[in-house]
Amino acid sequence: MAGIITISLRTGILTLYEEFFFTRGRVRRHPLTKALAADFEAFAPKLQATLLEELGLIANRHEADAGVDFVDEDLDGLTDAIAAVTLIDAKGNRDAAPYSIYFSSQRPSELRRPTLGAQLDSMRSWPSSLKLSPNELLVGHGAKLETKIAEADDCASFQQKAYAQLSDYRTVGARKNCIDEFNARRKALHGKLGELQHQHPELGKGWADSFFRQGSGSEKPTLRELDKRLAAAEAEVQYLKKQRDDLAAQEEAAARAKADAERAQRLAELAAAKKAAADYAARIAELESALGEKTLLTP
Repeated sequence: MAGIITISLRTGILTLYEEFFFTRGRVRRHPLTKALAADFEAFAPKLQATLLEELGLIANRHEADAGVDFVDEDLDGLTDAIAAVTLIDAKGNRDAAPYSIYFSSQRPSELRRPTLGAQLDSMRSWPSSLKLSPNELLVGHGAKLETKIAEADDCASFQQKAYAQLSDYRTVGARKNCIDEFNARRKALHGKLGELQHQHPELGKGWADSFFRQGSGSEKPTLRELDKRLAAAEAEVQYLKKQRDDLAAQEEAAARAKADAERAQRLAELAAAKKAAADYAARIAELESALGEKTLLTP
């Protein structure tokens, strides 16, 4: 007998199910092996419990990722709001306070780029100065930012814990124990099948091995399997690259649209200010003229 593969810890839990059902199906159907089915099937509850527990940990990881994404979006919004107000207060001069206090080393678009991480670290010191600002808008943004920083810390901590729990579960926890037991059961079954093969030479060489899938969970995958994995990985990389390019294009377009909108708003404000200044100048001239006429009429 050539022997069977040892399923590695890297094998996905659904692949374990495929391995289990493949072997169970063949053991159930062959007349010489039906008596061996019950012992092998006794592993099913543990396999199912392991799957459900891992799915729960995966669900926690996705929930943690969602929390981080949403709080990061809130921080991005506050970054833009603070940048807009401080730039107005700085009279459009990016080298002047208060804009330079927060964006001297990075533009807002650069600060927003990471998901939490460096952005959160940079913004952590902002609330104390924002709440001392004479501008009520910045005071309000400082209070909101303080709350969001605390929320971001909680989300980041939950995410770190979720990833660690899933990693530990797969490498040293119940999932590892499940795979170890599954390998032991497969080897024990393979030994019994080998005895039957020896007792019935007519079954031919490789009969016992045929009850197990070849290559799907091996520590030493075949060239064909590696080619399949490589092709799948390359397709995934291309998909992710396209997704990234599309997202980058969307963000760039959104940034341009926002910049255009801000420019249009400032032009409108400038026009309104000029009109107000002209109206004030006309009123001053009118009052001066009236006062001059009144002075001339006074005896």
